[in-house]
Amino acid sequence: MNKKGKRLVGLAPLAGFTESAFRRLCRELGADFTWTELISADALLAKGLDLPNIYVSKEERPLRFQLHGYDEKKLARAAELVLSNLKPEGLDLNAGCPAPKIIKTGGGAALLEDLPRLFRLSRTLAKISHDFGVDFSVKFRLGFNHDQLEKIAETLLKAGVDILVLHPRTAKQGFSGKARWERIKDLVNLAEGEARVYGSGDITSLKDLALFFAKTGAKGALIGRKALSRPWIFTEWKLAQEFELNFYGRLSLLKKLHSYLSNYRPQEECLRILKIFTPKFLKAMPYKRKFLPLILSAQNIELFWKGLEYWEKNCR
Repeated sequence: MNKKGKRLVGLAPLAGFTESAFRRLCRELGADFTWTELISADALLAKGLDLPNIYVSKEERPLRFQLHGYDEKKLARAAELVLSNLKPEGLDLNAGCPAPKIIKTGGGAALLEDLPRLFRLSRTLAKISHDFGVDFSVKFRLGFNHDQLEKIAETLLKAGVDILVLHPRTAKQGFSGKARWERIKDLVNLAEGEARVYGSGDITSLKDLALFFAKTGAKGALIGRKALSRPWIFTEWKLAQEFELNFYGRLSLLKKLHSYLSNYRPQEECLRILKIFTPKFLKAMPYKRKFLPLILSAQNIELFWKGLEYWEKNCR
């Protein structure tokens, strides 16, 4: 997944967004890798792999599958299930999600308050990953309430983690304040010769990407929130040139997303998901206040597309 000396830019995991269709679209637009949204080990063991948000296509690879959980045995079983059946190119443990519903389970960023448990989980999942011939990563934050990067890094390196993926804010901060890229640089120095370092946070443009790599020395960058409204940012990185898409270009991306969703979801679910992406893809387009509410109230997929096509005609 990571070639020596190459700076990789990929899609970050985002709950409710980075399922197969969007991952495939981002790969097509130039993302070097994709990441599943966080998947509960408990839910995976209870419901199995036959779920829409777990669907994987060959076009979205290389793919890193992200698990979250608290129980070591359940996480181990879930990892073996995923690696033996879906065969992702990498496995990841979420130790950074600040959402209250994840925190209360003891998973996500809550693991940063229990470093002995984080060590045990990481060591177990690293061994399983290596047994399957793939690398193992942990996506984490600076700490829960306070910055304790050095202690967390030491814990993960001792556990045999291959890739350290840092969002340089604390869990308490959520997405407020400024991402501390200088701490990613510190992590690069701490992990030198032992693990690769990827980072995320506040990357919203081609200029940001260049600055991020220059300031941090990281091997990879993950783009999350900005990719939802500007998925062609991956193309911009490949071309080293910023560009805008007109309404027709953005509409074409929505149509591709619908096509990919249709491979594994019924049309009523496709409509629901398209309504989530439409305001993001068409952000700042003319006549948004006039047309968007009508489109989002469409009762079926046919009316949804008719409304968008009418909006597009008014933008020519």
